[in-house]
Amino acid sequence: MEQLQQQFDTLWQADQAKEQVRWDDGEELGEKQTAWSLVDFYLKATPIPPNEMAEGVEVSVEADLSKHGLPRLIGIIDLVRAGGRIVDFKTLGQTPSEEKAIHTNEVQLSGYSILYRDSTGKIESGRELHQLVKTKTPKLIVTQQGPMTEPQQTRLFRQMESYVAGLDRQDFVPSPGMQCAMCSFINECKRWS
Repeated sequence: MEQLQQQFDTLWQADQAKEQVRWDDGEELGEKQTAWSLVDFYLKATPIPPNEMAEGVEVSVEADLSKHGLPRLIGIIDLVRAGGRIVDFKTLGQTPSEEKAIHTNEVQLSGYSILYRDSTGKIESGRELHQLVKTKTPKLIVTQQGPMTEPQQTRLFRQMESYVAGLDRQDFVPSPGMQCAMCSFINECKRWS
């Protein structure tokens, strides 16, 4: 674990030099300690055996969906475990219910299933959300799901069709939410009427 922490420290310093983050006094040390404690906690709590060989880590994949009348789907799958189990990692500020976790991540996990199936020719054996909850006492919530179902694929494709139709109409209706924090079009959304 000591060697891993040294690697973490080295990568942290490299990222700071590259990104040139402007920290308030003492802020960087606190954030770094929090980040390391979460990594350390996850490695101790993960249900993935340390000797399990992954099929892929941060796998960049594409699927041509033109046969469905849809555009190319591009994504990066966090982890594909042995046997074709798709894993997506999340960090959260509060503990989610299983129902909410499944609902709010269905589109993303269904997309990963499409990408996995297209690139391997196989059906994934299941899907997992590994949600690291950043509370005073961190928690790891693992939500397991089976392979994508036909209704989930249909729902994903219908959502994509609706999105593409909206783009074709130039119908950019704001949908305020957590995603706005990372969007470069927030000012345009605020002016929308």
